[in-house]
Amino acid sequence: MIGLNLSKQFLPIFLLILLILVWTSVWSLFKIAIEAIPPLSFRVIIGVPAFALLLFLGFKKVKTVYVPKTDIKPLLLISFFNVTLWQVLMLYGINLLGGGRAAVLTYTMPVWATIFASIFGYEKINISIIISLIFGMTGILFLSLEINIYNNMFGFLITLCAGLSWAIGTMIVKYGGIKSDGLIVAGWQQIIGIVPIIPFALYFDLNNFGLIDYRHILIIIYGIFLSSAYTYWAYFTILQKFSVNVTSISVMAVPILAILIDYIFVGVEFSGFDLFAVIFIVSGIYIVATKPFNKKVT
Repeated sequence: MIGLNLSKQFLPIFLLILLILVWTSVWSLFKIAIEAIPPLSFRVIIGVPAFALLLFLGFKKVKTVYVPKTDIKPLLLISFFNVTLWQVLMLYGINLLGGGRAAVLTYTMPVWATIFASIFGYEKINISIIISLIFGMTGILFLSLEINIYNNMFGFLITLCAGLSWAIGTMIVKYGGIKSDGLIVAGWQQIIGIVPIIPFALYFDLNNFGLIDYRHILIIIYGIFLSSAYTYWAYFTILQKFSVNVTSISVMAVPILAILIDYIFVGVEFSGFDLFAVIFIVSGIYIVATKPFNKKVT
């Protein structure tokens, strides 16, 4: 009985640790993949099987893949911002900035999501939101200095837009009133978001594939089963076991680990500007997740 209880307590922690590791690893792995597979095609190749797998998991859970009419509009918006824009812009950002720095820049998302929620009236602007915004912008400033923004303006902007798109999609997920199961929504958003990408992939990518070897095949499999299917399943499972704040704060580990992976395994030089960017952006995520400056003194 004690062993069973320990297993039940350990499983959510294990799932959370594995989730963080998967979120972290995709930045460097996808960088390798898109050296041979164009980003648009890579997204389609991963997304279509992930759609089928997620719907299968959702059907096993709730015995239906039906989405009510009231969920269609927010589902379309989520698909556009979280798949069509976010997942494509993120890949181009990785290609232009490298995995670690792209991760740091896009993981300003929690700050932007709270700002957008405040603009649209879902949350009140308060001192914690203002401070988190200042910290996030300061981190972005340091990162822009490190990548020499004047020589890499396009990479900087496209990666920042990826984070902004992810933030808008996250706000819609949180406040859009969707009642469908999370896995069903995740599955449908994959295919809905990918459909607009397909004609562009066919037009631009057919003659731009490099030499594909076993590494790229393994990364595709990793992307389907872990980066897409597992992360959605684990995230919704973890949310049932931990508070939203714990899950949100755990996100802070991703940009830190991603940039360390680039430094240790890829050979990207880690500078003082990178360090300050990570410190300020992670601090901004922490503040927006915990809102420490809003707590009343008793």
